[in-house]
Amino acid sequence: MSTRHASVRSEIDSSRNSLARTRTAAELSGAVLGAVVAGLYTLFSWMQWRNWVTPSWDLGIFTQMAKAYAAFEQPIVSIKGHGFNLWGDHFHPILLVLGPIYKLFPSPFTLLVVQNLLIGLSVYLLIRYSARLIPLLGAICVGLAYALSFGIQEAVAVQFHEVAFALPFLVASLSHLVLARTELPQLHVKKAVLWALPLVFVKEDMGLTVAALGLVAMMRSGWLASVKDAVFPVTHEGRKPPRQWRSLVSGKGSTSGVVLAAWGVFWTLASVAVILPAFNVGGVFDYSNKIDAKAVLADPLQSAGLMFFPWEKSLTWLALLLTGVFVWIFSPLALVALPTLAWRFLSPNEGYWGTGWHYSLVLMPVVFCALLDVIVSLRGARYPWMRRGGEHAAHRAKLLKLMGYPVLPIATLVVALLSIPSLPLSDLTGTQYESPSYQQSLTNKQNAANTVPAGASVASDLSVLTYLIPEHEVYWIGGKNDPAPDYVVIDQQNSAWGSTPVEYPVQYAGELYASTYEEVAHFGSVYVMKRI
Repeated sequence: MSTRHASVRSEIDSSRNSLARTRTAAELSGAVLGAVVAGLYTLFSWMQWRNWVTPSWDLGIFTQMAKAYAAFEQPIVSIKGHGFNLWGDHFHPILLVLGPIYKLFPSPFTLLVVQNLLIGLSVYLLIRYSARLIPLLGAICVGLAYALSFGIQEAVAVQFHEVAFALPFLVASLSHLVLARTELPQLHVKKAVLWALPLVFVKEDMGLTVAALGLVAMMRSGWLASVKDAVFPVTHEGRKPPRQWRSLVSGKGSTSGVVLAAWGVFWTLASVAVILPAFNVGGVFDYSNKIDAKAVLADPLQSAGLMFFPWEKSLTWLALLLTGVFVWIFSPLALVALPTLAWRFLSPNEGYWGTGWHYSLVLMPVVFCALLDVIVSLRGARYPWMRRGGEHAAHRAKLLKLMGYPVLPIATLVVALLSIPSLPLSDLTGTQYESPSYQQSLTNKQNAANTVPAGASVASDLSVLTYLIPEHEVYWIGGKNDPAPDYVVIDQQNSAWGSTPVEYPVQYAGELYASTYEEVAHFGSVYVMKRI
């Protein structure tokens, strides 16, 4: 072998070794930070759990579902109503995996840990993929900013929801679409499609997100250029070549994008029009009033205005824009956020409009992967205007590369860190639970829950509802047409009663269930009553 060939071979081997070391460092960094994030949020969840924080009945609902799956039964969730089948509420077959997990660890807290592990996994994936596109330090900045974003924090604070399962799939799918910008576009587009396929089994509205992913995959594969060439063929030596219609269905990964879009639309229609009504007591999709499609189509101008007003929607837009330091919307990947934003902001339900709850959780992978896409485009920017201006062109190119890295990754992390004081993680110290009055209230709830014997049916307000589920058949005290339970637990100080707490709990329970109850225990404001 000649000296020249040996030198080239040595350079190739050195480059491969360097790439291998970089990927190993990215894998290790992503795994460590993913584990740290999962641990941090699990610590937050444990703080909530041990202090009996119950933001809503949702954790109780999903716990009853997991308990049923663990017993190989249909998810009859009595909290939602007597005999209520959760298969008629939302379409989330992916939650079947919770059955064996709950069987091993039968506690509502188990679901919180699962959600936090899914968040940690998505952090690992984001850092791993990002490090293939930008320096590792920038990838870590992007990953940490994602982990600390308002959508993640608010979702953890309101406890378990099925959409947490979407995070790893969204991060992987969107990241492959970013990779398709720089290397092997057909391969990465197909991988993006494969990662997106399971999203339709997370929740019924995710099918539209999958359809949007399909459209973006078609764009990233070069399909639009194929359309242009087919419809407007370029002249060559005075002759027009034949239109290449075949390229529309066979070229550059367009087929997989079309299939993915159709897959998403199919499962959305199948779930809301067939599957959910089939298991619903009323034979309908209960959330069909989430958006009035006919009204939207009849007055698109007004609908466009409703995407930003009332003001609470505009604040949510601002929070999303700020999270991705405003530039993420310049990526085609930002289109994937539109289905979620549309059903939220066009809905008459004000609860969907703000930054709270879990509704922005699935938007966080979109924001940060779109941001990564912009960073990559700036680092390799070659725009026509850059070739003009002589010596100034090089300065403009250098400025764009600096914006891509390190300015944008660092700015994103800075925004996330500055936002923490106004977000749930600021409560991690737990000082709000240290007052004597709160500790006494906590003791009262624990004593009341311990008073109800295992195996009994019990109706409760939110104060102790979730904690009773593992060993009891639990009803929500506000439900309609429920049978009279063996026990009723009422906390007069529970916020669910508002300004009109129950003054005579025994009488209230008797009238509500048309039965006779007697008080068996009384711990401060918490009453335990037994049917006689």
